[in-house]
Amino acid sequence: MATVLKVLAALGAVLNLFLLIRKIPQMRADEDGAEKWNESKKYAPYNTIVGVVANFLDVFGIGSFATTSSAFKLGKSVRDGDIAGTMIAGDTVPMCLEAFLFAKLAGVDGLTLGVLIVAAVAGSLIGSSLITKLNIQGMRLMLGVGMIILGIMMALRVFAVGPFGLTGDGTALSGGRLIIAAVVMFFLGILMNIGVGLYAPCMALCCGLGMSVTATLPVVMGASALLMAFGNGPQFIRAGKFDPLAVITQIIGGAVGVLIAYFFVKTLDVKYITMVIAAVVLVTGFMFFRDYSNGKPKRRA
Repeated sequence: MATVLKVLAALGAVLNLFLLIRKIPQMRADEDGAEKWNESKKYAPYNTIVGVVANFLDVFGIGSFATTSSAFKLGKSVRDGDIAGTMIAGDTVPMCLEAFLFAKLAGVDGLTLGVLIVAAVAGSLIGSSLITKLNIQGMRLMLGVGMIILGIMMALRVFAVGPFGLTGDGTALSGGRLIIAAVVMFFLGILMNIGVGLYAPCMALCCGLGMSVTATLPVVMGASALLMAFGNGPQFIRAGKFDPLAVITQIIGGAVGVLIAYFFVKTLDVKYITMVIAAVVLVTGFMFFRDYSNGKPKRRA
């Protein structure tokens, strides 16, 4: 199973890099794409640091989407309408790298892993087909909702409330529990398109249904990487709903962050970091709602 995950993660990274190599020159040849590229130059160092930090923290279970979306919004370094697509297209390669490096942790039943990943990918495909059609106001509304949900889930996980504090010792799901998990993973795949990270809810779901944390980790990492690589990543790239230069900085910075975490940092107390990020994410959600209510373009929006 570890070998299968590695192969799929590598293929997913190559696929999305290939699509980006084709798409970015096309976007730069377009007036709006060229404008985005020129605007983003002054934010390139900032966005690279965001990529490093967000994906470093992702390895320790905090999730890259929470940090990235908040940083983009607070720093005004990516237009509101491009935040979701830039996060997804930019974090896909680092997430695939993470899944590749940590595939050795795979200790979960193959059927369970396969069903849950397929369900998440299917949800991401359906969700991305809808999200890529939204205008900037629609994106602000969806991101606002997503950030509020994500901030609440991060806080629940920190304090181990309800299913976020449960854990079992199993390595597989079967029967009704597998069906329930697949349905929930399908909807989590949809929510990934509006910035709701998969890590916390997937951990709560699988552990709450009786799986151990060790068995759940391959599901979390595999589903996150593959739903982006084969689901919403290609969709957002083809639609051109992203900031091209910011995506490049996310890929480079994100890969560096994952490698630092993998090779140099073995443990990290993430409780207080997660609490701070949860608060920032909630504030970011209300900022999206504020801009949605104002109903007029903001600077860099």
